[in-house]
Amino acid sequence: MKRNHFGILAALVGAVVFWASCGSEQQQQVQQQPVYDANTGTTALVDDYWAKDNFDLQRVGDLLERSDSPEEFERYLNEPGGINNLDLNGDGYVDYVSVREFDDRDPYERGLSLYSQFGPDLIQEIASVIFYRDEPRYPGARILLRGDDRLYGDNVYYETNWLDRTLQIASFLFSDRNDYYRSPYYYDNYPSWYETYEVVETPVYHTRVVELYPQPVFVYTTSPDFVQKIKIKSPNNGLHLGQIKAKLVKPTKEQEVFIKNNPRTVKAAKVDKGARPADVKRGNDKPGKDNDPSRLGPPQKAEAPKGGPPAKPAQVEKPKGDKPGGKPDKTGKGPGGKGKKP
Repeated sequence: MKRNHFGILAALVGAVVFWASCGSEQQQQVQQQPVYDANTGTTALVDDYWAKDNFDLQRVGDLLERSDSPEEFERYLNEPGGINNLDLNGDGYVDYVSVREFDDRDPYERGLSLYSQFGPDLIQEIASVIFYRDEPRYPGARILLRGDDRLYGDNVYYETNWLDRTLQIASFLFSDRNDYYRSPYYYDNYPSWYETYEVVETPVYHTRVVELYPQPVFVYTTSPDFVQKIKIKSPNNGLHLGQIKAKLVKPTKEQEVFIKNNPRTVKAAKVDKGARPADVKRGNDKPGKDNDPSRLGPPQKAEAPKGGPPAKPAQVEKPKGDKPGGKPDKTGKGPGGKGKKP
């Protein structure tokens, strides 16, 4: 009788393993399906690559907490091996994320726009960050981060309340200034410290950000406490690229047609080879002297990647019906570095 029980148990275990393997194979088939590429006239396997899963909004808060200025915040966003694994144009290399202060402001509110820019009026906003003070003399701010609807869907918010603590970036944003930060850097025009790096598979990226920031300081919510009080708007509000090779939660009709006719066929790296930020832990850690944004100066031409000269950057046509985003600020702008490898 015991042998019969043992045989039945072994058969059940075998069946579970069999069905699990079948499910895994089915999942892989869903993630990579053969799709016809109208550009090349060939059929290729397409990566199931979602934009929302490759730029972790919740962990952006950890970078804000460490930043003294929008410029330093921008640098943290673009460190290799950090929170950015976003590749909207599908060339296999992580997009540069630019930061711009809102021109729109009042005594209680300040804002930052996070976006990728591929030309003077080729802008895709990724998220916006609102700093709100119930009273202008508070040392910190309530912070609300909202993901762009197209990338993340409706009502995707992350928030925290740092009103009663000194927050350097909030002090900077609420300071009395006439000049507002607008990144002079964008695709194919990078700062001297920036190095392009490859996109990794989404599960590899998730493992990385959790290791870096196991307890994020922002909390997810669909109904923020003070969202009704917000009056200021992002300068990039509503701007989007018509040509994106990444899956979006709420694509425009133009984006939906483009990704259907131009499927993403990039093979992401299975191993995270990107250099991790040396000073990633929370606290008073700052970049070294050579990393201080105030010492960066104008961007210099980047060196060609090893293994041959860089190829011509992927072309992105001007999206129809988009509002122009305006040309980047020329102040401090030097010659652009080479673009990402295709």
